[in-house]
Amino acid sequence: MGSTMEKEHYWLWLNNIKGIGLKKIKYLLNYFDEPKYIWEATYDELDEVKRIREIDKKTIIESRNKHKIIEYYDRLNKNNINFYSTDNYMYPENLKNIYDYPYGIYVKGELSANSPIIAIVGARRCTEYGREIAKYFARELAKMGIIIISGMARGIDTAAHKGALEGGGKTYAVLGCGVNICYPKENYMLMNKISENGALISEFPVNQIPKAGNFPLRNRIISGISDGVLIVEAASKSGSLITADQALEQGKDVYSIPGRITDKLSEGTNHLIKMGAKMVTNIDDILEEFSYKYSNEKQKNSENITLGLAEIEKIVYSCLSLEPLFIDDIHSKSNIPIDELGLILTKLELKGVIKQLPNKYFIKKL
Repeated sequence: MGSTMEKEHYWLWLNNIKGIGLKKIKYLLNYFDEPKYIWEATYDELDEVKRIREIDKKTIIESRNKHKIIEYYDRLNKNNINFYSTDNYMYPENLKNIYDYPYGIYVKGELSANSPIIAIVGARRCTEYGREIAKYFARELAKMGIIIISGMARGIDTAAHKGALEGGGKTYAVLGCGVNICYPKENYMLMNKISENGALISEFPVNQIPKAGNFPLRNRIISGISDGVLIVEAASKSGSLITADQALEQGKDVYSIPGRITDKLSEGTNHLIKMGAKMVTNIDDILEEFSYKYSNEKQKNSENITLGLAEIEKIVYSCLSLEPLFIDDIHSKSNIPIDELGLILTKLELKGVIKQLPNKYFIKKL
């Protein structure tokens, strides 16, 4: 990279000025439109921006060190950390739809475009039952090509990430610290696996240590990036319920695992069901909503459809037509073992390219 400032450099600079948080960045952008113009602004021009104090103007001007910014950007890249501003095509589209989205995120790993994403969150001090349930749902959803997002905290979050990895899928962890800091410490190995099979995501700069106030903030990103949120176990007042509230405000689907009315950790999940969250007792409760949602978004052209399919999925897809075909006949045509075939048909249905009719009959979708 040369020594000229590029768009992302200006964004990185703006996101790292001491004392200039989300609100002040918003005021500055409302006035100047782009970080580049804030960089070029004179003292008098900065003076025109409401709620920008004397000390802020001074800090903004003093922080303009081109070589330092470019060097910082390059150092991030050398450590396999990407900075994506809202202008970057890699910035998650879903996240832009929330009220107070961050103007930049740090990502270690790889973000996938167009894959459905489910958040699985819950209590840190969870029960063994809760841990197993989180792992099971994450594993089964991951097998269907759904990305599992969580917060890498102890308990339910950790179980969800592990389940997704066991299912051979991808998982994202949104952190309340820099993407190079492991918290909790015992998740060091897990953290590495997540960055290799998904991504670590944070709005906080590298080397930022975890602070109590960061965690409620990162919850809005978990729900913001996801298409739906599954709460596994939660006491009546908990961070998971904040995530659920934010998801509802953002217009996302909220799913909840019911529990015994005498269990403290079921108070939150049972309350969510009372308030209208979808009660989930098996994987299909989530898949049926998702296959409907994604079938409405997929392109209906067969040629385009097969581009996004794995080879084995293409074989099954090519066996089908607009005439209903029984699963045993698809098995005969494709020579794929019946167990594996069931899984592939569910994936194709989830991708919105085929439809299941009653009694195990399937057709292509137009």
